[in-house]
Amino acid sequence: MTGLAEFEKNSIEQAITEIFYRYGYGIPAQDLLKKIGVVSENAGFGAFLIGGFPRDIIIYILKSNPETSDKFKSSEVFESNSRFLDLDIAVKGSAEKLAFLIKENKNLKFKLNYLKAHKKFGTASLEFLVNGMPLKIDLASLRTEVYKKPGMLPEVNTAKAGLKDDISRRDFTINTVAFSINRKDFLKIKDYSSGIRDILNKKISVLHDLSFIDDPTRMFRAVRFEKRLGFKIDGKTLKLIKTALDKNILDNISGKRITAELYLLLKEKKPEIYFERLDKLNILSSIYGKLKFGKKNKIVFKKISAYFNEPDKAEKLRRICKDIDINMLYTAEIFYGLSNSELREAVKRLNMGQKIEKTLEAVYSDIKKINGLKLNNTEIYDKLNKIDAKSILFYLFQDCGRNAADLNFRKIIVRYLDKIIFIKPYLNGHDIKSMGICEGPLCGKILNEIKLLKIEGRLKSKKDELEYIKKKYIKN
Repeated sequence: MTGLAEFEKNSIEQAITEIFYRYGYGIPAQDLLKKIGVVSENAGFGAFLIGGFPRDIIIYILKSNPETSDKFKSSEVFESNSRFLDLDIAVKGSAEKLAFLIKENKNLKFKLNYLKAHKKFGTASLEFLVNGMPLKIDLASLRTEVYKKPGMLPEVNTAKAGLKDDISRRDFTINTVAFSINRKDFLKIKDYSSGIRDILNKKISVLHDLSFIDDPTRMFRAVRFEKRLGFKIDGKTLKLIKTALDKNILDNISGKRITAELYLLLKEKKPEIYFERLDKLNILSSIYGKLKFGKKNKIVFKKISAYFNEPDKAEKLRRICKDIDINMLYTAEIFYGLSNSELREAVKRLNMGQKIEKTLEAVYSDIKKINGLKLNNTEIYDKLNKIDAKSILFYLFQDCGRNAADLNFRKIIVRYLDKIIFIKPYLNGHDIKSMGICEGPLCGKILNEIKLLKIEGRLKSKKDELEYIKKKYIKN
């Protein structure tokens, strides 16, 4: 396969049908696209599938073709955790007007869950129910964009823009391939920026030299596409990233925008390879000078990912630690080793908020407490009971030594998280009060004693617990 004609022969329509069936939409999703194309055409508009979906369909065809399957076997397309598809349609005309025409059209016969239009930006979002599954479609009027200042959101002009104009303002050539959904040329490929060629060559390439100056977040997206698709950022694009970083271009965008991009990378299957690349390209240190991602971080990321890929483990722990969150643990690892003042600066730069800052400070403080525990088993369990479970879990993800004492201590911690933390007395505070013990602090003390005795195996039933209390605390 060498270019555009081969993809037309290979039938884009067949590939889309297979993907729609994989997601549970079936033929009705294709019918919906055709009907949207008809509504668009009747209004004098044009409509084109564009962005990630056409790109991934082309890669899907390449993965399925015996001649190219080996070359593209590492490319991940339609393999994310999302159960639903999200399609982008570029509209030659008014996206907002088309959205309402779609809503009002009686021939569509698909339930519309919601419609949100943004006149200022020339966009609209719709969600349909197709075969009982939500299908989101984002409409955007064809546009040109002007960046008044580096890193700022662009000024949008939708007047008289054609598909070529719209394509020229996009991030990477591989994301510029479009499929027409107009009736006269349904699913015909439109490729004005060598998108097909760069997909075939597995190359991530920007469309113009000021791409990263205009929008520095494209650096994160370049890494995301490179690693997910198994492509390579081309030499010229790498130089443009370096030039932009040398100009401290990331200082021009808000911490919230950067954090949003980092969280998208954390959602990927192997987030460690994305952060390793960010570090190698000096993007992490450009966000905040003390940020690094080395071999140790990579190992911990893998441990976190492996743990949360065992749903039973994570779900079990959520029963006693409802706010346990994989992103928080990844973030704790990224910032681990920073001083308190550096942590505050990093959190402030990324605009993560005081809640994250306080959570991370508590986790790091708890790690020091755990490292300081040199007690017998029951006393250790008593101390661990006063430490947040997510801090204990984060401790286990760290490499805390390999001698016999360290390994034994680690086994104790694992046993605590797997079993001991779930041991509870049969009795509760109300039961103890009903026995004539009314003092609040004493109730708490008794319950803790009972728990430790249960851990030691000395109390095995509710009857044992009642006898223990009567014998020690109730005077005849």
